[in-house]
Amino acid sequence: MDRWWKENVDAVAAAVDTAEKTSGHQILVRVGRLGLRPNRTADAIAAKYPGASLVFCVDPRRRVFEIRWSENISLDSSAVADIAREPLSRHDLPAAVTAVAALLPRQSEGEEIPDIVDDQGR
Repeated sequence: MDRWWKENVDAVAAAVDTAEKTSGHQILVRVGRLGLRPNRTADAIAAKYPGASLVFCVDPRRRVFEIRWSENISLDSSAVADIAREPLSRHDLPAAVTAVAALLPRQSEGEEIPDIVDDQGR
């Protein structure tokens, strides 16, 4: 993985923790290769962690990102992509997580899941 990610793991974890406390939603971040079909990889990761309301999948080498959210949440996919694109272009994953999480409707906290996963094997 690119060095920017390794240098910012703590900041990403803090952003996820704050966003979870603020929104009440579980948020999952996965940074790594998304392969030739990033949308399918993101779908598979989101399916593997159904307790996550928001799933960020970022491939820093290919400069690709995919974001998934629970089907019970209504978000505009164009708005989500627009909000995430600018901070991600600056390699600011914590800001992207914070910005997209702000779009989530507030709810009471649910079951705790990991904030960041190393899910290379799917």
